[in-house]
Amino acid sequence: MTGAFAVSKHDEGAGLIRLAVRGEIDDEVSDVLAQIIGNAAAQPGVTVVIVDLERVPFLAAAGIRALLEGRAAALQHARSYQVVNARGVVHGVLATAGLLSLFQTVVRRAPAHR
Repeated sequence: MTGAFAVSKHDEGAGLIRLAVRGEIDDEVSDVLAQIIGNAAAQPGVTVVIVDLERVPFLAAAGIRALLEGRAAALQHARSYQVVNARGVVHGVLATAGLLSLFQTVVRRAPAHR
């Protein structure tokens, strides 16, 4: 791994959590990323989890798995889930894998019954 991996969590209000990822997402860090996303999704009051890949230069297959596990955790907790700002190689990897639209996951809440 050449890029220093880090994740910064930003509470943007109204239940929106943005996880800004920096560095390469490969075998060495994928489990940690999946756990961080899952922890964010499990927090009370969260309605949307956004994973921001703007500062990620490389995404390995293990990184795709981490993003998919994060999506599963978000859906398990009835949270909307988005992966945003994928650029260059990372965007190409997600496009080739057919995941760009999947990562704009929106949870539609059923109207309250009266």
